[in-house]
Amino acid sequence: MELATGIPALVHTAKALIIYANDIKNTPKEWEEILAHIRSLKYLLEKYESGHKGLHGEAGASRYLDDINLRPRMEEVFAEIEKKIPQKRDGMKGKVYHWLKRAEWPVISKKDAKDLQDNLHKLETELGIAINVDIEYVSRTVLERARANEILEWLKGHSFGSEQSEMQSDLQTKMTAGTGTHLLQSKELKEWLTDSEPSKAFWCRGVRGAGKSTQISAVICNLESKWREGVHSKERAMGCTYFYITPNCLKDLTASKIIITLLLQLLNQVAGGDSDPNKASFPQAIIDLAGPSVRSGRIPLRQELTKAFIESAECQQFPNGVFLAIDNLHLLPVQDRSDRATDLIEGIYEFLTEVQRSAKIKLLLCSGNAYMNHFLGDTEDIKPFELAATPQDLKVYMSHKIEGEDPKARRFRADLRQEEGLTKEMVIEELIAKSDKSFLLPALQMKELFNSSRASSISDVLKSLPPTFLDIYQADLSKIRDLQPEESLRAKIAISWAYFARRNLSAYELECAVSFGRANHGGNLPRRTNTIKIDKILDWCQGLLILSEDVESNGEDLILGGSGRVQFVHSTVYELLRDQLDIIQRIEGDIARECITYINETDLTEIVSDDVSSRGWREAKARKYGLLSYSAEMWGFHANRANNSEIDDLALQLLQQESKLEILLDKLPKGVSTYGEADLLTATGFHVAIHFNYLRVAKLMVDKGLGQINPKTTVQTFEGDIIESKTPLMWAIISDARDVSEWLIQTGANLNIKIENWSPLHWAIAKGKYYIAKLLLDNGADPNLQTSDKNETPLVFAAILGLLDISKLLVSYGASITAHDIEYMTVAHHAARAGQLPFLQWAIDQGCDPQAKANGNTTALSVACYQGHTKVASYLLKLQKYPAEELSALLDWPVQKGHIEVVCALLVAGADSNYPAHGGWVKNQRASDGVGTSQGVDDEPCYWTPLQRASRNCNIGMMQLLLNYGASISEKSGGEWDSKGWVKNSLGTEHQKEEGLELLERWERDHS
Repeated sequence: MELATGIPALVHTAKALIIYANDIKNTPKEWEEILAHIRSLKYLLEKYESGHKGLHGEAGASRYLDDINLRPRMEEVFAEIEKKIPQKRDGMKGKVYHWLKRAEWPVISKKDAKDLQDNLHKLETELGIAINVDIEYVSRTVLERARANEILEWLKGHSFGSEQSEMQSDLQTKMTAGTGTHLLQSKELKEWLTDSEPSKAFWCRGVRGAGKSTQISAVICNLESKWREGVHSKERAMGCTYFYITPNCLKDLTASKIIITLLLQLLNQVAGGDSDPNKASFPQAIIDLAGPSVRSGRIPLRQELTKAFIESAECQQFPNGVFLAIDNLHLLPVQDRSDRATDLIEGIYEFLTEVQRSAKIKLLLCSGNAYMNHFLGDTEDIKPFELAATPQDLKVYMSHKIEGEDPKARRFRADLRQEEGLTKEMVIEELIAKSDKSFLLPALQMKELFNSSRASSISDVLKSLPPTFLDIYQADLSKIRDLQPEESLRAKIAISWAYFARRNLSAYELECAVSFGRANHGGNLPRRTNTIKIDKILDWCQGLLILSEDVESNGEDLILGGSGRVQFVHSTVYELLRDQLDIIQRIEGDIARECITYINETDLTEIVSDDVSSRGWREAKARKYGLLSYSAEMWGFHANRANNSEIDDLALQLLQQESKLEILLDKLPKGVSTYGEADLLTATGFHVAIHFNYLRVAKLMVDKGLGQINPKTTVQTFEGDIIESKTPLMWAIISDARDVSEWLIQTGANLNIKIENWSPLHWAIAKGKYYIAKLLLDNGADPNLQTSDKNETPLVFAAILGLLDISKLLVSYGASITAHDIEYMTVAHHAARAGQLPFLQWAIDQGCDPQAKANGNTTALSVACYQGHTKVASYLLKLQKYPAEELSALLDWPVQKGHIEVVCALLVAGADSNYPAHGGWVKNQRASDGVGTSQGVDDEPCYWTPLQRASRNCNIGMMQLLLNYGASISEKSGGEWDSKGWVKNSLGTEHQKEEGLELLERWERDHS
């Protein structure tokens, strides 16, 4: 019998017995005791129902009951109870039912009464445990507010989350009449989504401009709506994740960032669907992944992220699985042979291959016809769906455009009425004939028809319309070249910025970019009052650039009042520029030059404050210096990619200006896992060059004496304090500056120096950089070098983070698997404390002793119990038999911390529920907590039983569990009070105290 169905059925029986028993008089003693247990079941039932109503809006079977240890024992109790009390009325042939039905008490032997009491007692206690575990699960096991926000913020920092939501929002605004929901309403998609068997990937293909992205956005919107509507039901809708590959995100795209973005969407769905987002249960795979990664600030390995995504999609939060759509695969640089492009393509291929193996993930891919073999190989693994603009769809779409209230549309209708022999229907039919099953092509052609300055009639324009995208874009570029020289130059500047910018520029940023630099003959920085306005810029660009619609500023660009984002009218414009124009290095250099010049010519004295993160400073730079934020943040990326000696010289000059250094350093990442205050106080332009992986300039600075491979790392401040700053190699590792890291290692950087206790190898492992770790080891880094403060080896760092691949690398270079830190903790201790079960299993296989004792007799099992890692504790308990006394001593901490599953595992393994643990430190704490007064002298030993601990915390579920395993209520070894006294004087609420006392008193009555 399944637990979820067993509890409601048994509770129903208990309710029926209570109803019958209410009319019975002169109850014999034996039956009175039995009824006491039944009334307890009624109490538990009410708690069960109210708890579920509070959590899910309805009473029902739990989705959260832990199945470790509890399930087998509950099933055993159910089997015993079923023998005594049948559950279905039509099958109730037992004596109990018939005697109660006649309102007569049966004559029952003491043995039978005792057996029935014991069985009911088991049901009562085990049901109580299960209910408490269930109801407490949400507040104990799922993430609290700070924890949820921490994980969400961590993912946001490494994702394209905001860009993807903006893209989805923008596509929704483009769903005009005619573009419709052809894909969403298709029979093929519906059958594919509802197919419960492992199925092929759904390939949405079609010609460019067929509306594939818009159609996919409709599917996503529909699935998201279903999720929100069904979030409180037992059968939640399908989870939904998506990624639109855009020309802009390609500049920083990695497979890891795609997966992190998808994980973030899963979390937002879980958190966003409940009335309290922070009471939503995050998938355990994400919690396990985020824990060490949040602490270290590292981006997990792609394999770790892939595993977390698949396990999350298969977890209980998504009972119907997860939908995953990836759009615009044809934009990926499949022909590029650079290391970065190869890593990207291989990473996406490996991710999609793993995802496709999961029966719980529905994978929809969208691309042109020739790209799928790069990602899924065999076409038999793909279910193709041809998406095209049908004549009927196009007719509705173009009719909607022509009948619109846009001034250009109104003017076109007026002109059309002046032409004899030409109607709207004729125009639409002609455009449909030239559409090539695409929405975009007739839309671009209509732009020509709507042009009020056209030199000829509508009929003549209609006959001479460019037949393809390429022809239209080339015609637009020709028009740009035919503009007045200054207008043409500014249009080209705008297009080049849109192409090369590392994020979508706001309208104001593009205004500043176009008003400055190559076309700015006056030499003045652009301001709000003297920039060329965005409408004029877009007109010059002949429609190749547009503003995204209905996308509010998220505040990060700090443009007061918000600002729309500039983008190409379609991704095909980006493809044209990429494939047809050989201008990449030249324009990248122009942008780098303009960023550097903008920084140089900005008067920073009036905006740089002592608090460089202040809102006032940020608003000031947003008002006056619209391009400063982008320039200071991105200049180095453009300059590095330009590969131009002139730009390198400008960069070198910029990095030597102390007056500009503050604004450059302000854009660097800060924190425990990156750069601290000491690093920024001692940083120079050399460090900024390293941050951008700007190898050419870094070499120039060393050659000119402006940077050192192994500089002095201790500096005395004005206050006389001695501070340490990270070495250039550490900067390179933290910034993921691979080229600079290799150069520094090969030119003599100190590989075994320790700054703030860590060596470069420790940093490489903390950041999860396998390649850098191997390079360091190849060049002489010590695999057993210990940190200065805790004597932790690199293998300890790998254990904490669960990095098996790096761990195996370290061992192959001689890292000791049995080394210990200053507390004598081994890698087994650290892995157990961090909950890294796969690493722990590997370490034990390699010879690490799971029973090794650190200071205070700490073992791997004890730290796992302390941290509440049930899976690790269960593994260690199964690995070998522990003495009962040792297990009993381990109860204290998990009882205090509320780790009920760990406590249950220890009790099942043989721990004594009455074992008094030493707790003298708590005795002194009682007075400060306001809980009574301590007795005796401060150093007098104080021993607590587990039940006293649980009673002091008023943890009802823990108390119920301990009582079930024979805990004594009257024991006073933990002070002047027994367990009831500790409940009365606990820190719990009045309701909790009443509930705790009722539990203990009822238990005493039943067992007196």
